[in-house]
Order: sequence, then C-alpha cells, then structure tokens
Amino acid sequence: MRILSRGSGDRRDDVASWPVVSLCCLGLIAAIAVGSGRAEGQVAIEVDVAPAEAAAADTTAPAAPEDPTPAVPAAEEAALTPEAAARQQIEQMAAQYEPMLTRVLQDDLELLRTLHGDLSVEARRAIVAAGEEAVKKGALAFSEAMNTPHVVPAPPQGVAGGFFGAVGRAFGVPIPEEPARRADGATKAEARKKLIDPCRLVSDAVAASLVEQVGEEQGADFRDQLSRREKRSRAATVRRLVGILDDELFLSAKQREAIEAAIGEKWNEGLAMALDQQMEINGRKIYPGLPYERVLPHLTPAQQSKLGDGKQSREIFGSNRQGRLQSKFFRRANLAQQAERDPWWFE
Repeated sequence: MRILSRGSGDRRDDVASWPVVSLCCLGLIAAIAVGSGRAEGQVAIEVDVAPAEAAAADTTAPAAPEDPTPAVPAAEEAALTPEAAARQQIEQMAAQYEPMLTRVLQDDLELLRTLHGDLSVEARRAIVAAGEEAVKKGALAFSEAMNTPHVVPAPPQGVAGGFFGAVGRAFGVPIPEEPARRADGATKAEARKKLIDPCRLVSDAVAASLVEQVGEEQGADFRDQLSRREKRSRAATVRRLVGILDDELFLSAKQREAIEAAIGEKWNEGLAMALDQQMEINGRKIYPGLPYERVLPHLTPAQQSKLGDGKQSREIFGSNRQGRLQSKFFRRANLAQQAERDPWWFE
C-alpha cells in the first residue's frame, strides 16, 4: 500500500531494489538446500558407519557361528590326491570288466565239462575258485592297462615320430621327444611286459587248477582244445576282414582266397583292431593292424591306389599293443557264451 502512495521516484527506487531482494532469496534457498544435502549425507554416512563402529565397540557380541561342515579326516584328504583318484577309477573300471571276463570263464568251464564231465565236487570247486580269482586279477590288470598311460607303452615311433608329430612340425608346433623311460622308471620294453592278456590269464588258471586236481594228461587235453578254439576264432576273424576288404575293393574269388591265405599265414593280434577300430581320413579308410604288405601284392594298381600303402595306419597306430589287447579282449568276451551260471560247478 505504501508503494502506491509514494511518488513516481520512490516507486522507481523500490522497483530497482527488487532484483537485490530476489538474489538474496535465491541465495537463502540455495544455502538451505546445501545444508539439507549435507545433513542427508551425514545421516547416510552415519547409517553406513554406525554398524561397524557399534560392532567394534561392543566387546560382548556373540562369536560367529561355526562351520557346520565336519573336518575332512587326513585319510580322506589323501584319497583326494590325483594318484588315489586314478587308482579309484582303475578299480571302478575293473568292476565293470569282471562280468565280461566271467563270461570267458564260463565258456572255459563249459568246454572243460564236455571233456571231463566226471570231475569230483572238490575238484570242481577248486577249479571254479581258481578261475574266479583269475577273473578279478585279469579285470584289474586290464583296467590298469587301459587307464594308466605311464605303464602302458606308447608306439615305438612315439608322438614325435608319428602322424601327429609330422603335422605338428609342418605347422611349427614343437613336439617333445618321447622319453626313454616312462614315468614309473620303466623302459618301453619293460612296460610292454606289464600288458597282461586277461582272457589268457583266466584260461591258464583253469588249466593249471585242472592239472593240480586231476592230472597232467587232462590238463594237456584241455589246453589242446583251447588252442583249437583259438584257431577257429582267428580263421573267422581273417574271413570277416577279407569280406570287409571285398566290399570296398570288389575282390575276385581268386584274390579273396589269396589274401585270406596271406593274412592267416602269419597271425597278428592287430587284425582285431582292423575290424573294430576302422577310421576314415580324407575319404580313405584306415585299417589299424592290417598287414598291408601281405594284401597289396594281390591287388590291381587301381585297388592298391584305393586302399593305400598303410603308411597313415602305421604313423597313427604304430605297434599299438594297448589297442590290440583291447580289441582282443572285447572280441573274446563277445564270442563267449552268455549262458547262466552252470550249477553243476557249484554243487
């Protein structure tokens, strides 16, 4: 009201002072805002820090709860070592091989019964006990051969001299030479002796127990029948392999007969690998264990070109005795009779 009652000059003075008043008001508002912001920040800091300070100041705070997980005994800690874990895996695989090897035992017992069906109860029980013990030993030995690289020998060429070594050197990848001794200190020749044929171990145990219980003559008769059975099995393997080659190369009857005779003349346990572990590289089949030098002379040039000279097979597999042992074991177990347990042996 006073502004309206004053003269024009007074009104101009009041109007000129309004910006000053406005600036003062804005400054006051800003100060209040800043102050409130600081207060909020202090509260936030106090909220964050207060629990830690309270915990540090409170010496009567309860102790942290104990870990409910029980302490691992020293024996269990030792079982977690790589060596113990590897051994555990070997034993687990051996348990899986035992049923397969048991079929081999049953097959041998059935053959023995056809030859000597007049065995006494005591002799039968002793022979079965020897065979079952050999099954456990054979399954464990086979599992060790399949799962222990430092015991199973590598091919004589080794990785450095084989196919993968050649590929690695072609691309500039350094390939370490194979050591003269394995990790267990054995040479390659010594390590090869550790490869035990589990099927032969079982048959030898049954034959030895038969000799002990009955006599040498009966044992020799049983061994002769085992040898005859093995010859028939080898002949069937050769015939199957020639049939596979015939499917690929379209052999004539004369070629089939000549190749079958050439392969069968010198038996090679790797022939089972040629049946079970075939592979294909760049459109060409590779037959590990196949004696190419006995097959190629009976082929035409076109057939030889299609089959190849076997160099890749030798570079990749070498003299892979581990693979041969594996193929022989599964071949023998698959050929064994899958009959039920004969109660005659357990009377």
